[in-house]
Amino acid sequence: MDRMSQTALNSMKMLMENQIATAHNLANLNTPGFRQDVITDFSSIYMNRENGLEPRIVTAREVGKFSVEQGTLESTQNPLDVAINNQGYFVIQPKNGGEPALSRRGDFQINENGELLDGAGNLVLDAGLQPMVIPAFRKINITSQGEILIDALGAEPGALPVNVGNLATLVPEEGARLKKTLDGHIRYEPNLNEDGTEEIIPIEPNQQAKLTSGFLEKSNVNAIEEMVNTIDQMRKFEMHVKMIQMTEELDAAGASLMRLPGL
Repeated sequence: MDRMSQTALNSMKMLMENQIATAHNLANLNTPGFRQDVITDFSSIYMNRENGLEPRIVTAREVGKFSVEQGTLESTQNPLDVAINNQGYFVIQPKNGGEPALSRRGDFQINENGELLDGAGNLVLDAGLQPMVIPAFRKINITSQGEILIDALGAEPGALPVNVGNLATLVPEEGARLKKTLDGHIRYEPNLNEDGTEEIIPIEPNQQAKLTSGFLEKSNVNAIEEMVNTIDQMRKFEMHVKMIQMTEELDAAGASLMRLPGL
């Protein structure tokens, strides 16, 4: 009976984590470039007595997986809005610190210091992995290769646009393993060394992404699919609660049969 309850409780824990991921997806339904968290990656862990544990199998999720399906492109006519066609990522420096990360979010803006930020306030990096700084301009254009061209203030009439830098972009090589880290940003999955330590894989822009200016990529979350998942998870949770109640009843019935007459 104990094992039945443990199995049900383990499944309920996974369902609760699924519900958290589903809620996170729905909360970011309107976040440009958001990548849907995948909630169906499970693996089994076998625990045995050699490690001092009771023999049983439990499930565990491989966290950090996400959908790479491209979201819908929406025209905004804003020259600072940029979308990536097909594969590829921008390279950002998270506002809360940490290693550079990858992003599909292209709703750019310029702060009072001339730094280029995305809609979440992260610094957008150039091809040299330095923050992009944009001088004052009358007009700006971002090419499909990521070049930022401006008509500078005070320039002579008819002067050619000035290239003030290239957006760092990366198209991961085939077979590259990416995941969302604990801060919610996308990075390479670290390599595991023989001694158990992790080797961080640095992000190195290859400038191969193709950009479209004046467009934003919407989130790739399917609201209907997420709502169906929510209902399905609630029903499964209720089923496991009933299973635990049934286990309790069976345990009570077994104890009753074992009780000596007259006691």
